Parts: sequence; C-alpha cells; structure tokens
Amino acid sequence: MNPRARMRFSNRKAVLWLLKNNYDEIWLKPHTRRHDLVYTRGEWYRALDLWNLFDGICFDENDNIILLQIKTNAWAKAKPLEDFVKTHKNIRVLSMNVKGENGKWNVYTRKYE
Repeated sequence: MNPRARMRFSNRKAVLWLLKNNYDEIWLKPHTRRHDLVYTRGEWYRALDLWNLFDGICFDENDNIILLQIKTNAWAKAKPLEDFVKTHKNIRVLSMNVKGENGKWNVYTRKYE
C-alpha cells in the first residue's frame, strides 16, 4: 500500500472507531498542496494540519470539542500535544495509533486534557 492509500485506510479505521465510541461530527482536514494561513498576535504561519499538529476535530458524547491526531503504526510525539493542552485551556486531544499487525488493524488511543 502506498503512503497516501495507507493514510486513507488508517483514517477510515480511526473514524469507524470514533463512531463506535460515541464521537460525532468528525471532520478530518484534507492534506493538499495548499497550506492554510494561521494568524496569531505575533506572526502568521502556514499549516498543513490544524495548528501543524492535528488531523481533525470531533465532538465527544458530552459535546466537548476533541482535537484528533492520527498516526499509522506509530504514536505522535507526546510533548507537542501536552504543550498545546497546557497552553490552551479547555482543550482535549485524542491521539490515535492505527496499527496493523498480522493482517489485523487495531486502533489505540491516548488522551491529553
């Protein structure tokens, strides 16, 4: 499987897991050649992902906004996610590792609050 197909496949597995676990209104940011502009009080920057960290957003069963980080066969680095949560109040992050083992795919999660 090429990298783009693997990303689509693991994103689909992650979305199905989210739906099964009562998450809703799941939106994943498409990766395109064009980057978004993020404006800050300092300087603006270009971002491929949301704030160059997250692949999407959804709501949990209590209508909390959850920022999503999805990786295939690996975990996202914890420090940038922990720093983001410390810097921004009332933010929740769900890091997902969609791991393929022996032809079976599993979704593992870590929460940051």
